[in-house]
Amino acid sequence: MDNKIAKNRPSPKNEDNYIAAYLKQNPGAKKQDGMDISAVKAKDGTNGHGLLPQDINRGHDTDYHRVINFIPDSELKKHF
Repeated sequence: MDNKIAKNRPSPKNEDNYIAAYLKQNPGAKKQDGMDISAVKAKDGTNGHGLLPQDINRGHDTDYHRVINFIPDSELKKHF
């Protein structure tokens, strides 16, 4: 898990599967710290999920931000 520069993207239809897989790989994401598990696209074009502050994620901001504990979707799909 790395920190990446990424921006919000629309959640996939099976977002619940991605969130469950993300939590298996990063159980610390469950804590109430003002961060959301977000569907994002990294600057290099990789789709994935990571932690973003709630106001950025829920505000549908399309600017680039530092995403904490980024995990590519290709890695998460292995845990469905």
